[in-house]
Amino acid sequence: MKNTINYYYNLNINNIHQKDKNYYFNINNNNYLLLKCDNIEELDDIYKLDSYLIQILPVHKIILNINNEIITKINDNNYLLLQLYIDNKVDLNKIIELNNINIPDYFSKLRRDNWSLLWTNKIDYLEYQLSQIGRKYPIIRDSFNYYIGLAENAIILVNNTDKRNIVLGLSHRRISSNFFDLYNPLNIVIDIRIRDVCEYFKYCFFDNIDISRELELFLNYNNLDINEGKLFLARMLFPTYYFDLYEKVINNEIDESEIKKIIVKADSYEKILKQIYYHFKNNQLNIEWLEH
Repeated sequence: MKNTINYYYNLNINNIHQKDKNYYFNINNNNYLLLKCDNIEELDDIYKLDSYLIQILPVHKIILNINNEIITKINDNNYLLLQLYIDNKVDLNKIIELNNINIPDYFSKLRRDNWSLLWTNKIDYLEYQLSQIGRKYPIIRDSFNYYIGLAENAIILVNNTDKRNIVLGLSHRRISSNFFDLYNPLNIVIDIRIRDVCEYFKYCFFDNIDISRELELFLNYNNLDINEGKLFLARMLFPTYYFDLYEKVINNEIDESEIKKIIVKADSYEKILKQIYYHFKNNQLNIEWLEH
């Protein structure tokens, strides 16, 4: 692989570390990752956005190969090279700072703010899929309807929200405490600015981190209006954490029993939802089951 990287990128490597099918190396105190890239859709738009962002904030930089191409074909796999931005700690403040960066309209192909359509299509697909294979997964079959119910509540809330003045910004497909995810251009989308905050809180909660105080501080000091508040609750209602594990089970990446780690926290998570609900509760927000 050293010779291949040298050929395609003119980089001389002494030491290289392989993890799965990805390759990490360092040259002159710069860290690189040759990343296996399974989804190459939108790569041209992602590269243009990365080139724009690299001028104003830290993100991993996509390096073109000697042919000025984003993708390099190696052993029948698609790879791209990233020069990594290394950060010691990812916290809520850094996420919020990135979310408040306005992105020019010409990157609109990366917009993901049509939550209602995206979520409806997702649950329709998952419901059909489970109807075909449900017998194989008893834990999913027994828990699935509860999380579909949360998702449907989220969709209703989005559909009843005025989104005309909602602020869009730099967001992520998925967010965690991992610096790689935060600065990965392949993970960046354009969306409503509270998307990442919600996903971060969900990630922390299901990683056994007490979020109640940090959540309350965020809600008290970020002045979300009623429409952003409704979208915030909708995003927290939508169980990405469950659906992500569901897909890993179906793809044989994890054992079905891993789903139990989510299910046992359902009551505790409902308390978080109620905390958010009562923060924004007024005549425009009425979800009966959260009243109790």
